[in-house]
Amino acid sequence: MSLLITKPSKQNELISNEVQELINYRPHWIIRKGNVIFFFIIALLLTSTWFIAYPDVVKGSMKLVAINAPKLQIAKTDGRLQKLLVTNEQEVKEGQPLAFLQSTASHIQVLSLQSMLNRIEFYTMKDSLNKLLFIHLPTYDHLGEIQTSYQDFLGTLNETLQTLANGYYQQKKKALQNDLFNLSAIQTNTQIQKDLLSQDFELQKKEYKINEKLAKDKVIAPLELYQNRSKFISKEHSLAQISAQVINNQIAEQNKKKEILELQKYINDQQQKFRSSLYTLKSKLEQWIQQYVISAPENGIVLFTSFLQENQLIFNGQEIFYLQPPQTTYYGQMLAPQSGLGKIKIGQHVLIRVASYPSNEFGYLTGEVAYISNIPTAKDSFLIKVDLPKGLQTNYNKSIIFRNNLAAQSEVMTDNRRLFERFVIGLRNLGNR
Repeated sequence: MSLLITKPSKQNELISNEVQELINYRPHWIIRKGNVIFFFIIALLLTSTWFIAYPDVVKGSMKLVAINAPKLQIAKTDGRLQKLLVTNEQEVKEGQPLAFLQSTASHIQVLSLQSMLNRIEFYTMKDSLNKLLFIHLPTYDHLGEIQTSYQDFLGTLNETLQTLANGYYQQKKKALQNDLFNLSAIQTNTQIQKDLLSQDFELQKKEYKINEKLAKDKVIAPLELYQNRSKFISKEHSLAQISAQVINNQIAEQNKKKEILELQKYINDQQQKFRSSLYTLKSKLEQWIQQYVISAPENGIVLFTSFLQENQLIFNGQEIFYLQPPQTTYYGQMLAPQSGLGKIKIGQHVLIRVASYPSNEFGYLTGEVAYISNIPTAKDSFLIKVDLPKGLQTNYNKSIIFRNNLAAQSEVMTDNRRLFERFVIGLRNLGNR
């Protein structure tokens, strides 16, 4: 077997080992196909811009408003919190006392008296004053500044009771009515007597005229005519007396009727005076209660505005309670600028960040556009009503305590636009410059 020995060519001898090594080196695959990968990534990014979309945001200021909002109860006088009658988040009824503020009067007696006056007022409005005879007023001797007014009312009440059934004035009225009835019976009897005397007088008158004619014809003696005339005059006198008695009876009846009318007028005036005294005392009680008793204005849940305890010093105007009604509807009044207003439509989603409750801690409220005004406000903004389907509960499941005109910032999520459209519009705007 023969060995073939080849000699290196002249060309190979001219290339150095380093160059030969560089020529023979095979690049990594990412370098060989880098352009393809780059263009593939660019194509993928461009494709993704078609599928990626997000809405435009129109920002504006907002204030929160409530229908049947929570009612704030404030102190209307300086003093100590004498009695705390409820606990925080307790359900209460309309008119239920929540707290007593310091006063010279007994709160229990004042509220009891108010209840009695309401009962008396009901009878007064129903014209059932006779039921006052069955009301027994307890002893109220710690009414403070109301005590004098109560004593005046009590005196008026006692006088009024005398005008009711079996009272002095009613008994007097019955006596006058009985007198009137008797006078009427006497008048009827007297009238019958008058009618009989009138008939007798007419007969006597006819008899006298006949005798007078007979006397002229000298059929009877003048003496007989005189005797007949005497009887006639006597009948006429009796008739005149009975007529006078009838008139006197009529005058007596009219006087009795006048007395009854005057007595009835006094009874009516006294009862009207009682009503006036009742409403005067009731008004003073209500003023006192508004100042020294904090009551629930309606059914709901009472919420403390701060830590409260009895004998705590309270100042006039200090916020004490909030009363949360059973049903409260909230909505937002948003002021949107003219820029971007055309994008806002009814039903669009709204994010609301309340200034008093930082969104990074409490979250944000969600709402929906319910109404868009067509007329701008004085500041060239447009009013938008935003409903709050979840009320004042944030996306962090935290509840915001409502206060009137809570300030907030709102963001309306308008229609989504693809990222590709935004990119094309951007290039178009850039080309138009």
